[in-house]
Amino acid sequence: MEFLATFGMAAKNMFDYNRENFQFDQEQRQSRELLRQILQLKRFTLFREDIRDLVELTVGKMEMYHLVAALFMESSMALYFEGRIHHIAPPFICGLLFISIASAYMYLLLAVWLSMHASICSHSLGVRLLTRFVRLPVPGMEQMGALNARLADYEKQGVKNMLRVPVVGGGQQWGKPGQRLDAIQEAQE
Repeated sequence: MEFLATFGMAAKNMFDYNRENFQFDQEQRQSRELLRQILQLKRFTLFREDIRDLVELTVGKMEMYHLVAALFMESSMALYFEGRIHHIAPPFICGLLFISIASAYMYLLLAVWLSMHASICSHSLGVRLLTRFVRLPVPGMEQMGALNARLADYEKQGVKNMLRVPVVGGGQQWGKPGQRLDAIQEAQE
């Protein structure tokens, strides 16, 4: 009778020891997965900041081109309408002067239009990249459900793992929640 009581106490102690190991391992696995998700969120946040910085760089340059071209357009318009030639010049020289000022105005108008177009395209592409390609990896319900550990999962893994003799019985092979011990052993072989 005492032998059975001793055997029962030893089995209970091994069960409790292995159960504590299972709980410790599951806490470590959960901490690791949560840290992985946090680091992944930080990584994608950095990607998103890089995209925003590139968009702002392009927009900043285009605003500078837009400002300079608009100022030159104003001065070329003033020169075209109010500019006077001090000396009497032949008509073909005046014609060349007015044509060159008008063509400069057209090139400046084209520069303003293209700088506005580039700025709008840069904004649009930045929004598209942020909303479609570099989204934050928010875990879904399935991933969050895989993180939780239940003691029922420990008990489903069989008597071999629950009553393993410490140190002598080999390494512990805990499965993921809901995974059976035989599937774990097959994966290792």
